[in-house]
Amino acid sequence: MITINLQPQRQRARTIHVHTDAVVIAVVLFLLTSTLGGVHWYYSSQIAALQSEITAKTQIKNTLQERIGHINALLQEVETLQGKVKIIKDVRMRQGLPVRYIDELVVRIPANKLWVETFSLNANGLISLSGVALDNQSFAHFVETLRESKYVARVDTQRTSRHTIQGLGLVSFQCSVTTQEYFEQTETNGTMNNG
Repeated sequence: MITINLQPQRQRARTIHVHTDAVVIAVVLFLLTSTLGGVHWYYSSQIAALQSEITAKTQIKNTLQERIGHINALLQEVETLQGKVKIIKDVRMRQGLPVRYIDELVVRIPANKLWVETFSLNANGLISLSGVALDNQSFAHFVETLRESKYVARVDTQRTSRHTIQGLGLVSFQCSVTTQEYFEQTETNGTMNNG
């Protein structure tokens, strides 16, 4: 028996292509969906890893900021203590200055030629002296030797006058000595001082 197809040729070919086109579209859609799902999964895992890394680094940052705060507090305390130590060193260096001033004065008094009757030293280092000298040359020599001292800034003679005491013609004087700080290179309680 012979079968005759009375449908036009084009329609028959179309039905075959529609079926293959549907399969191709389904495969392409499946591959596209799978690819998009894979890309989504990859980037989601990357985002999760980065977020966990951010969390870990934030914790490290917070820990380090606490340590930095503690270190800054310690540095501030060290700076405060260094300031106090400097003040103590300055006080220790200066507390011996009045003794040095008096020593410089006493060492420079000529023996048996000059006698100090009154002496005062104020807090600013100003020394006021009055006394008698054998003659003007003895007093002038005393003033010159005082001016050579590293601890003396200035010597001001306020008055001199001749007096006769027990038949001797002596020179009565009154002067003021302005002192200055001078530190030799010495050790003061474990610290070196430079003059």
